[in-house]
Amino acid sequence: MKILVTGCNGYIGSHVAERLKQDGHHLTGWDIDFHGESNYVKYLLDEFSYTDVTDFRVSGEFDAVVHLAGLSIVPESIKFPYGYYRTNIMGTETIVNQVKSNHILFASTSSAWEMASPYARSKVAAEDVIRQFSNNYTIFRFFNVSGTNGNFRQLGEATHLIRVAAEVAAGKRDCLSIYGTDYPTRDGTCIRDYVHVMDLADAIAESIQRGPLNTPYECIGSNVGYSVLEVVDTMRKVTGHKIPVKFAAPRNGDAVSSVVDKLSELVTLNRTIEDMCLSQYQLELSK
Repeated sequence: MKILVTGCNGYIGSHVAERLKQDGHHLTGWDIDFHGESNYVKYLLDEFSYTDVTDFRVSGEFDAVVHLAGLSIVPESIKFPYGYYRTNIMGTETIVNQVKSNHILFASTSSAWEMASPYARSKVAAEDVIRQFSNNYTIFRFFNVSGTNGNFRQLGEATHLIRVAAEVAAGKRDCLSIYGTDYPTRDGTCIRDYVHVMDLADAIAESIQRGPLNTPYECIGSNVGYSVLEVVDTMRKVTGHKIPVKFAAPRNGDAVSSVVDKLSELVTLNRTIEDMCLSQYQLELSK
């Protein structure tokens, strides 16, 4: 198939591009190197364009579009909400209305249920845009995507728990901050559902083979919740390193718990939370 991947140089985009190339698809990638750095994926692509998805002049025709481009940092969205609304909503509208495709695959978020941040609200609004203007779509609500194939990485400053914990284990930072210890959870810290980025990429490849589902959304996670402290303990276990922590006040926009309610049938889980922690740690050591 002829497939467009937006945000192809990013963390998820690079893993997805590699997975789709393994299936022999013709890949076009769009990105703008938002972080000032990128994963090198051009060797996987048949075509690449430095393209901003908010540019209303974009156009093209593809069998499927995997729309991953967008802004995704919760604290940043609270400080600068307009940028998130503009990029995530307008960018999606541009893709749906300007690019012809038989299947729009959209990266939404597990934050959609609580909508505690402009990031989450912008993604839910983008879902509405797709449902209104497209007749052929699959909306993914990604839970906490972690791990690596050993080559591609999360870009910019570390904000994801597993990556931060891996940096501490690798000696790149002194300690890890835990925001909030009195949440109504089993150990007082937030609970999240984690999925390995390669299991996620497999789910997208499967979705492309099956075609649009046109369901309200598909949950891509593991159906298991881990607290912040449990993730830190897992990183300690797989690396054999102490990970000093310091406790801080809760952050605005953080949900108490976010765990899959119904796992999508597109997901096959081949990797564990231990795999996510270890692969991220090994990548930090190699950088």
